[in-house]
Amino acid sequence: MPTPTGLAGDADELDPVQLLVMANRLDGITRAMTNTLVRTARSTTLVARDFSCSLVDAAHNLIAAPEGMPVHVFGSSPICASMADLHPEFAAGDAFLHNDPYLGGSHPADHTIIVPVFVAGTHIFTVCVKAHLSDIGNALPSTYIPTAVDVYNEGALIFPCVRIQRQYRDVDDIVRMCQKRIRAPQIWYGDYLAMLAAARVGEQLLKEFCAKFGLAAVQRFIRGWLDYSERLTVEAISRLPAGKVRARTTVDPFPGFPEEGLTIQAEIDVDPTARRVTVDLRDNPDCTATGLNLSESTARNAAIAGVLNVLNSRPGARVNAVPQNAGAFRRFTVLLRENCAVGIPRHPTSCSMATTTVASRTQGMIFAAFGRLRDGIGLAEACFGQGPFMGVLSGHHRERDEPYLLQLFSGTAGGPGSAEVDGWLSFSSAGAGGLLYIDETEVVEQKYPFIVFQKSIRPDSEGAGRQRGAPGNICVYGPRWDPLTVHYTMDGMQHAPQGVQGGGAALGSEAYLIRRDGSRVRLPDIVGEQRIEVGERILSLSDGGGGYGDPFGRRPARVLHDVIEGFVSISRARRVYGVVVLGDSKRPEALAVDEETTARVRAARNS
Repeated sequence: MPTPTGLAGDADELDPVQLLVMANRLDGITRAMTNTLVRTARSTTLVARDFSCSLVDAAHNLIAAPEGMPVHVFGSSPICASMADLHPEFAAGDAFLHNDPYLGGSHPADHTIIVPVFVAGTHIFTVCVKAHLSDIGNALPSTYIPTAVDVYNEGALIFPCVRIQRQYRDVDDIVRMCQKRIRAPQIWYGDYLAMLAAARVGEQLLKEFCAKFGLAAVQRFIRGWLDYSERLTVEAISRLPAGKVRARTTVDPFPGFPEEGLTIQAEIDVDPTARRVTVDLRDNPDCTATGLNLSESTARNAAIAGVLNVLNSRPGARVNAVPQNAGAFRRFTVLLRENCAVGIPRHPTSCSMATTTVASRTQGMIFAAFGRLRDGIGLAEACFGQGPFMGVLSGHHRERDEPYLLQLFSGTAGGPGSAEVDGWLSFSSAGAGGLLYIDETEVVEQKYPFIVFQKSIRPDSEGAGRQRGAPGNICVYGPRWDPLTVHYTMDGMQHAPQGVQGGGAALGSEAYLIRRDGSRVRLPDIVGEQRIEVGERILSLSDGGGGYGDPFGRRPARVLHDVIEGFVSISRARRVYGVVVLGDSKRPEALAVDEETTARVRAARNS
């Protein structure tokens, strides 16, 4: 991170070196919390890193979240504010459980443990640990209910920032409530203890932080760090071209959507003179009778994350130009309206899938809007949907004689090409920001009665471009002894991720059932609930990311590398990129570019 200079404030402000030392110390505390959770979590969902840790100050400003998912941590401020609003006499030793999407939460599956940190009797920080749990009491054995007409039909347990610990001891009533309504109570309780442990580790380390530097220096640091972060954001915005651009995308026709799908849009106003970016999401459809409505938190998160990805996308950058904290957010204005599918929902609107489909589309269309504003900035559209490779599996475990439930992370989907680099292969989803882990197949197979038969790259699924999008994924799995059921949601089947600046669209997602005789039956439903019998398998083909720039502008050596890696076929290399590759794809070490023929092919297209 660049050394801060010209810090405004009183004469006793911290010097730049101490400011960065303290900022990195807080990042280290957050990473210690993350390490605690990933090592102690019970469910495979948390082991796959579908969680985030963050630190917030006493005024509810996000201070540190170095490895937090955008869809989780950018909403830390309203979550912590609800603690103060609902419990004005909160005290040391308290912990709160929050998953209310109408009160700053993301969606009901994301449970947040909130712990206030007191030093010398003064509330200085708040610790947040947010995690997507494997079961939350929904009507179906899945934490995603896209067909829910309202929150009652959804069935999730909602906790509007309830006290779950007092004086460091559990409030047993709340724990018992969860254990009675959740299908795998041991898994839930194990994850709860892991989240609580991570929060208490953060609490202890923050107390040590304050003891080391002193409360006065800590309070000066908070002011200085947020002001410095705002200053970096001002500099980044000043480098953008001025203008207004309208973004638009269409979500596939889920049940409850119009026949052609749900079209959403945003108006983005970039003002380098005022050093401000405004994202207006008000001109969108009303909330729908589905589980795909965004909560206020996820709507704001998607807009902020979309802009931050653009500001932090720079050639050769090793660190972010703009920190991910409340100081940076001061320069972003997100306009929302009530009762809007991409805005502020009214109870009892369901927000079951508020972190995924529409949120991913919102973030992706902001990427692409900047990409269309001018060549050299922005990104293409990212992958969409959560096909069977990220489905929620349920069934009966014969050896343990008990039901099981888990979300699978057996593969990934393609990240978008940007102005500088190719798409990130393990991107998975816009809201996750590439932070999700892929399941360790052998470990998951030991814990649950199913087999993963294939997990590999999906060739020729990338959006072609000067910087190509990442390809999608192939995943095949099936039951070991007894039938299993998988719930999943597709997107991009009809409206695939698009490229910008001449870049191509990615290949859309697909799913198939493989019968015992090896025949394939396509599963056309966007919302899938598929029972898989013993001897059958499900095939998941995830989509890639859109491409950035003219594919004929891609360097032949990079196209050759893609062919060698199996990302792109020899025929596609010639047809789409104008690069002629000689040799046999079964012998990648012998492949080479025919430079002369490639030059002729490209010249003919451009003539």
